[in-house]
Amino acid sequence: MATSYISAAQKSFINSAMDNIHETFAREITIIMNPIVVVISTSPSYNSFYKRDLDKTNYSDLTPQSFTFKARITYVNGNQSVFPGAQAQQKIIYSTGSVKIKVQYDAYVKLKEARKVDLDGRRYSIVSDYKPYGMFGPQYYSFLLSPIDE
Repeated sequence: MATSYISAAQKSFINSAMDNIHETFAREITIIMNPIVVVISTSPSYNSFYKRDLDKTNYSDLTPQSFTFKARITYVNGNQSVFPGAQAQQKIIYSTGSVKIKVQYDAYVKLKEARKVDLDGRRYSIVSDYKPYGMFGPQYYSFLLSPIDE
């Protein structure tokens, strides 16, 4: 087994310093999830064979879900590469107004299942998978967002 030259206390100190940097430069974002369908009551006239209700009364309600977290935000310039190793000859084209965000684990868990993100008064869709970052293991996760024209 390989021996680490950095002690657990030193690793904790470095991770703590990275958390301080994140907290200093992070801004609030709102993660919008799919709404939860809440069944108010069952319909006595529901036909399971045709999967429809003969009675047009609404027996369910949609409850919106949103969560607020902190993220470091980087606005992507069209001529700069977002991901390390992306070079000019690869012809990576990002939509105008794209944003890269880095979040901690608690926000990452929600962003994996989320559909939209609100930040700086605009709404964005998630267009990439997550990418983990950290010196001694995943500590932050980045996502690429594309603006939604509304």
